[in-house]
Amino acid sequence: MIEITKEIFDKAFSGFKIIVEEGSKVGLTDFKTNPFVIENENYKYEVLKQAKAKLLTKTWKENEIGNGRILEAVKNSIQTDIIYNYKTHQNNLIDWRKKDNFKNLSTSKETEKLLFDFFKSKIKDEVSFSKFSDLGFSYQLIAYLFFIKNPQKYLPISQKKFDLIFSSLGIDLKTSYNISWENYVEFVNIIKQFQNHLKSKFSEIELIDAHSFLWIYLHRLRNPEYKKPAVIEVQKVVVEKQKILDNYQPRLPVNIDDLTEPETEIDYVEQLRKQIEIGNLAEEIVLNDEIQFLSSIYPELANQVRSVANNPKLGFDIISFEKDGTQKQIEVKAISKGNSYKSFIITKNELQKSKTYPNYYLYCVSELESQKPTILRLKHPDFENENLFKSEPLTFRITFE
Repeated sequence: MIEITKEIFDKAFSGFKIIVEEGSKVGLTDFKTNPFVIENENYKYEVLKQAKAKLLTKTWKENEIGNGRILEAVKNSIQTDIIYNYKTHQNNLIDWRKKDNFKNLSTSKETEKLLFDFFKSKIKDEVSFSKFSDLGFSYQLIAYLFFIKNPQKYLPISQKKFDLIFSSLGIDLKTSYNISWENYVEFVNIIKQFQNHLKSKFSEIELIDAHSFLWIYLHRLRNPEYKKPAVIEVQKVVVEKQKILDNYQPRLPVNIDDLTEPETEIDYVEQLRKQIEIGNLAEEIVLNDEIQFLSSIYPELANQVRSVANNPKLGFDIISFEKDGTQKQIEVKAISKGNSYKSFIITKNELQKSKTYPNYYLYCVSELESQKPTILRLKHPDFENENLFKSEPLTFRITFE
């Protein structure tokens, strides 16, 4: 096993620090929140989120092996572009030519069985790696599949670039033209050692952060003319912290004599229970409606309709399909039909995901307890379009020292 000494790490960290401070124009105090890292590297987390959202391995069934659904899900997880921080970023964790080669792979029961067993951990990773290699999968593709399966344990790879990084640091490992399980394990082990060194300087460092650390260090190798930016003297303005709680006085004091006891006490637990019950009922109505709609014309698609509401990270509730087999991502909201204006609550995550999923729908369900509930279907709703929707903040997160 190759050891990453403190001297090796310090050399890499020195180059990394120069690039980050030059690129962000601020001192390096934290890793993930540094503007340069946010702009150039943190998109990898969004790549991972979207890949897992398209895989949905928990919904895979063994009797589906061979019908093409599993291979299609894996192909969709290797998306070309992703939206992160309101910008489109290229998914460069795998070369576009490798993506195209995989996109052209034909469905076979053997391939889907291997993918099913791999993502469901029914086969040893070492065996999966060898089988992927035998199928002709590239090193980058295999590493990417391992990464999206378990990012706490595995990483994507770019052989030529990491060979350049390792060579500059005196690390004796060549990954180019060395596709093997042993080579990949050694590659990951090296990055894990960098992760451990980084943990001594920053908090909450994940394995992919160490990958990003070395990727940024690569900028230093490409731009050796970079000098450490001069320290700029900034006049410090000392402001005494306001003692918020001690100094606070209401502008309009409450008149105690006017206070009256409420007639009934609000049961917040019961309110929450009813809201959950209504939400579950709305989701059940939509789920059954989608299955019923597809059953008569496309029974195979109807069998694949399912609820994913128990995974809030996805940002939607139901997976369904168009008539042509295109997947739909459906967010369900229960609304009241009594008012001329309809309203519902949407989370920050749901709002973000409404802009990233390729075929996102909003289903608004009203008259839930009637014999014929009404479903209003909105495709690709642009919630930020003020001509169509009005949004207002209902809660705020307040932070202070």
